[in-house]
Amino acid sequence: MSGITVLRRTKSRFFAKGKARDPATLASVAAFTTWRLGLNTIKRMRSAQFEIEASPQYFAFLREYLIFLIQVADRFAFSRLTLPERRVFTVSMVNRLAEQQAENQSRLLGDAHDDVRRSFIDLFNTRADEYAECGFDDNSGPDFAFMRSCSHALLAVVAPQDRAWITDQVMSIEAPEAVDTLRKLMDNVVKTAGSIIAPAGEISAEEAQAEPGPLPEMPGVDAPVDDPIPPE
Repeated sequence: MSGITVLRRTKSRFFAKGKARDPATLASVAAFTTWRLGLNTIKRMRSAQFEIEASPQYFAFLREYLIFLIQVADRFAFSRLTLPERRVFTVSMVNRLAEQQAENQSRLLGDAHDDVRRSFIDLFNTRADEYAECGFDDNSGPDFAFMRSCSHALLAVVAPQDRAWITDQVMSIEAPEAVDTLRKLMDNVVKTAGSIIAPAGEISAEEAQAEPGPLPEMPGVDAPVDDPIPPE
């Protein structure tokens, strides 16, 4: 798609070993990779003759897929960060990708930037409730229902002739590779960042509550249910 911002370079090591980074900085790294994964998935699917043209459909597909990947990153963050850190990480990641999509969609299609950004966040909050009902394991990743939720969401935005094939393409090819990439990314950025931020006890109440986050209840995990992300 001509004119879209492509993030071409992915580093294997992002931080000096042992150097602390806050969760928002980690989220920017994860958002960088997630955006690239979304664009590459669409590129590969177009090469496989799926009809995803330079149109509102392109961005509708991208938005749904990015939201799925954010959910995956959030689950990986749960086992690698403290709950306050995870909250900041996920909220920051959502906001960065909402901004990235709004910037590209407004520039290429002429849609109102703030409306695009708000619709991304609103859809994320809706989908968060749906994905919260699905299972996730840190080793095997999202369960069948989790992957099925993604492919079902994409059914509504792909061309009618592609609906018979989208589930198999996403569940068998695209999503597993993206999940594996995100798992490796999260392992890498947490390891190379050392202590992510100050110990949990040293996080101020103001910092922890700075922005409501989209942390849905996860099956079998003692995770909090927070307010949805506000559209600002």
